Amino acid sequence: MKQALIGIGSGLAAGSVALGFLFLGPLSQTDEGPAPIASQTTVPEATVSASPVEIEPEPTTPEVTQCSVSVLEDAAEILLLQAQVIDASTGEVLFDRGSGSAARPASVMKLFTAAVALETLGPDYRVTTRVYRDNLEPGKIYLVGAGDPTLSRTGVNENSVYQKAPKLSDLVAQVLKVFGKEPITQIVLDTSLYGGAKGEYQSVWDSRGITNGYMSPVSALQVDGDRASPAAKESQRSMDPVSRAGAWFQESLGVAATDAVITKGLAPADSIQIATVKSRPISEWIDYMLVVSDNTLAEALARLVSLDVGLDGTFGSLTEAYNRALRGTGLNLAGLTIEDGSGLSKYNQASPELVNKLLKLIDAGYGDFEVILGGMPVSGTPGSLSYRFEDAVGTITAKTGWIRTGYTLAGFLDTPDQSRLIFTVYNLGDVTASNREAMDDLVMGFYDCGSTLVNR
Repeated sequence: MKQALIGIGSGLAAGSVALGFLFLGPLSQTDEGPAPIASQTTVPEATVSASPVEIEPEPTTPEVTQCSVSVLEDAAEILLLQAQVIDASTGEVLFDRGSGSAARPASVMKLFTAAVALETLGPDYRVTTRVYRDNLEPGKIYLVGAGDPTLSRTGVNENSVYQKAPKLSDLVAQVLKVFGKEPITQIVLDTSLYGGAKGEYQSVWDSRGITNGYMSPVSALQVDGDRASPAAKESQRSMDPVSRAGAWFQESLGVAATDAVITKGLAPADSIQIATVKSRPISEWIDYMLVVSDNTLAEALARLVSLDVGLDGTFGSLTEAYNRALRGTGLNLAGLTIEDGSGLSKYNQASPELVNKLLKLIDAGYGDFEVILGGMPVSGTPGSLSYRFEDAVGTITAKTGWIRTGYTLAGFLDTPDQSRLIFTVYNLGDVTASNREAMDDLVMGFYDCGSTLVNR
């Protein structure tokens, strides 16, 4: 929504309201008018001073310009609003609407998922996928899932959505080198790392995640995030990514495994490792997860964090896992509920105030959190903000969020008055695109007001 700043002064207030935000103008003490003129009397010439008497000017109160977004806030498409805006340089809260109440953050949750992964695993952590050979049955091998959904079936010099991802073909080359001409008779798929023989799909997740291709079931073993088309960000998934991974692995093995039987089970402790591939560093996962809001990567990171802090990698472990992971940050995590790592669940709970406290740490460069800032979408650039905020290209950096019951947005505004604002806003209810547009208009109001934004 294109905004034009309105000049300061009461005479233009009506025009300001029409454009959705209002400059309230200078605030100063009341001007009581000139002092009364004293009556004139004849003064003897001898008493007249040769120099004029200097009169000290009366002190004045500095003018403070204030800017309101009340018209934008009152739009019909703003449903249940929760928001907080902070001046990054001073820490002053400029705008607040129920920011202390925990609510569903949608994909803004991925900021927390990135933070816990960096705090526990570190930016250079890589996931290793392994193949083992049975110690007693020569033709039997085990493909063991390690939590890397980026493992790809793409060919040489081809990329999936995950650039430079590890490939099945590299695993296969190592396996065939060991087997030579010996046939592979059985392929066992081991997904025991955090359970789910087929993969787990939360009952509250929208089933369109599978058909529309923006979410796969959670499993320790999957290939290309279970996408039907590896190079398409949104590509239809299945309800059994483990079986599909096994089928694509067998296909990659070629004639050596033509007659192999695929089952699901556990690799014995005495099995022999014969092949490995490593993922890209998780800093690259985080970058992609944030810029396009990749749900599958978010869930993989959440499970790896749970395991790293000594829990079991299940959905039910995540609230405790995130609390353990963020213990050293000083954040007060009371009220934080983690139902999933992606933010798809409507039962996730995080207040805008808590999100802003995390954003303060990100802005300050805490730990490895510069990785998060580097991955957040930027207005007018490729990613989930590419088509939004066309009047503020390159100056709004924010994580987007959407589920059927809310739109959310959280990040940083580098405003025309050279201020930097930290903001989180939730527009909650049964939402459509018009509710997102109204939320974006409100954020543009924050942007246009800058440091003169007032809480009214």
